[in-house]
Amino acid sequence: MAAVSDGNPFDDILMHYTNPVTGGHVMKTMGASMQLLRPGFRGKAHRHTGSYIYHVAKGAGYSIVNGKRLDWQKNDIFCVPSWAFHEHVNGSSTDDACLFCFSDLPTIEALGLYREEALAENDGHQPS
Repeated sequence: MAAVSDGNPFDDILMHYTNPVTGGHVMKTMGASMQLLRPGFRGKAHRHTGSYIYHVAKGAGYSIVNGKRLDWQKNDIFCVPSWAFHEHVNGSSTDDACLFCFSDLPTIEALGLYREEALAENDGHQPS
């Protein structure tokens, strides 16, 4: 996908895992995704309903979650709580970083509670 897409300013390349039988989320109450942060990627901050647990599958970088910087490297795990502004940064200018994620997105969507908002100030970046 990275070869044919410019990605997006918040998540770079984001792919959701799907249930091959239903075509929906992997489970009725749990979603899974893999996020590719290409070398030098610095995402813009946004927030959304739902909680997200990230596992760093590859690379190193940091995330800013509600104004607090969280440095991460391969095999680290961190959480972004619901409605928390967050942005991810690949710390390398030469290597990819990959974040695997579990979320409660299917539940939030089923309840009709999903909302998303980009940070408008400071060119979309939080002070840390």
